[in-house]
Formats: sequence, structure tokens, C-alpha cells
Amino acid sequence: MNRDSFKQLLKGYVSGTATDEERALIDHWYELLYNDSFRSLDDSELSAVEQEMWEHIERESKLSDTPLIPIRRPLHTIVLRWVAAVAVFAMLGFSIYALVNQDAVSLPYQIAKKSQHLDEIINDSEETKSITLADGSTVVLKAFSRLAFPAQFSERKREVYLEGEAFFDVAKNPSKPFVVHAGNLLTQVLGTSFDIQSDNEIGKMVVSVKTGKVMVSEDADYLPLNKEQKKSNGTIITPNQQIVYDVKNRNFITQLVENPEPLQSDTAKLDFSPSNFDFDDEKLVNVFEKIGKTYGIDILVENENSYNEKFTGDISKQSLYDMLNLICLSTNHEYEIKGTKILIKNRTSN
Repeated sequence: MNRDSFKQLLKGYVSGTATDEERALIDHWYELLYNDSFRSLDDSELSAVEQEMWEHIERESKLSDTPLIPIRRPLHTIVLRWVAAVAVFAMLGFSIYALVNQDAVSLPYQIAKKSQHLDEIINDSEETKSITLADGSTVVLKAFSRLAFPAQFSERKREVYLEGEAFFDVAKNPSKPFVVHAGNLLTQVLGTSFDIQSDNEIGKMVVSVKTGKVMVSEDADYLPLNKEQKKSNGTIITPNQQIVYDVKNRNFITQLVENPEPLQSDTAKLDFSPSNFDFDDEKLVNVFEKIGKTYGIDILVENENSYNEKFTGDISKQSLYDMLNLICLSTNHEYEIKGTKILIKNRTSN
């Protein structure tokens, strides 16, 4: 089997057109990939796997196509498992990555669902669908999305797989992390609620946080092992922040969400209610401090003299950006969003 043939096999697996034998073969390969012995390899062993992988790819690409017959052999020792994993990665490493660029969400999802025998809920309507998981966590599955998960979570962690978009409100359990796999992104919950959106058409994935915080990184299970494709470090985001991930270029951009909302913590509700933004000759330093704490966003000024300027007006119940527009208009300033912060600047003349 050459690379093109293997790539077509994977496409058929994802689209559902593969034969029973072809599906069995892919499932078997991925059972090997999920083997604990392979996951426990150290860096030197992984380097050896990498070298074997590329040498095998070169050999494999020179071979003619052969019939696809699933071979199932008992793996009696760690050595045999390791050798099997080398062979699997040699065939999968190149072909899967080439396909992931085109279908970065569907392939990992389908592989995990079938190889791990997960339950699945599909929302093929334009309405949202609410799901309650075994641990009490709730998921709002958005239109034309699907979620795969085990009937019962393992003792160590709670893992689910998403294709499409969903909002997660996670039951707290510090001893058992909640992890969402979406394409080759891995989101680990360090707080409570967040949203994940994947768009294959534009090759973007977005993770945004409503409450608490999450850590987002690339999922090592669905990345190649060559030296140019090392896994990225995790990035932590907090409420009103989001990460936009470019699937093709593997770039992360951390920024504010499109429409920031007031924090939902008890302290924020008590002390910084957005319905109480009625200012009377108030220094801008106090105005921006109150807005910043209400939304959990750092608001900085380019010129510290601006802090002593004053603002009068009732901007209660306005959105964040409407508030800033009104303040800047009346004080001859303008604002710029820079990543996850907001910078207040003196207005430039046109």
C-alpha cells in the first residue's frame, strides 16, 4: 500500500464508505496507538520511534498496493507492543497529518469514537440540544454538532470528544480533570464553563471561557512526531478571553471574546454591578478600574495624565464597548483592543 492509497483509506473511514475489513484494520491500528506501553515511552525511545517511522515510510512508499486484510496478533511483551506501535505510526504518521489539514476535527473524532467504543449524541437540527453527562456536567450541543463520551468516566479523568460547537458547564471535581478533545486541540478545564467551536471550512477552532479558566494545548495524540511538529505548550485563558487556533499553520491567538459579559462571581455581582455605572465627575482611573473588575479585563492608559481626567454620565446597562465608546467620546480618547487587554489612548486628529 502506498501513501496515496492509505490516505484514501482514511478518507473512506471518516466518510463511512470504507468496507468492514478496512474499518477493522484502522480500528486495530488505533487500539495499538492507545496502548499504555507506547504512551509511556520516554524522549529517547520516542526519537527511536521517529527514526523508525520515517525509514519505514520510505520503504512503504516504494511498495505496490496489497490487499487490506486486518491482522490481529496477541502482543505478549512490551517489546512487541513497541515494535507494533512503530509500524503503526510509520503508516499513520504521515498520512493522517496530510488528511488532518483538510479535516482536522472529523478524523480524530471518528477514530476515538470507534476505537474507544464511545456513546454518541448527534444534533442534526438547527436547535441546541442539552446533555447531562454521568458526572453531572451539562453540555449544550449547538446545531449540526456531535459529542462522543464514555457511559462512565474513568477513575483518573473525564474525557469527551467534540465535533462542531458546544458550551460546557462542568461539575467541579479537582481530583478528576475534565478534558475535551476537538480535532487536534485539547482543552483541560481548570474552572467551570466554556465554549468550543470548530469550523472545518475556514480551518479555525475557537475556545472561549465564560467562568473559571481552561488550559488549551495541541493534542499530542493527533500530532506527528517529527521535530518540526512538536506539541505546543498549554495556554490558560480566563473569562471573556478566547483562543483562536489556525489548524493549518498551528498558530494560537489569544484575544478577547466578541461580546464580553460581566463576571459571574459573587464578588463581581455584589460590588461591580453593570446596572450601577452612574458617574458624577469621577476620575477616569476609578471609572476604568470599576469596568475592568466587572469584566475581568485589564484596561490600561497610554498617557497616565488621562487618569486624572473626569467623566460624568450614566452608562448603566450598556455593553462593555458601548461604555468605552461613550467615555472616550466625552473625554477625547479612543480605545484599542490589544490581545486580552484594552488600551486607552488620546484621540488622534483626522
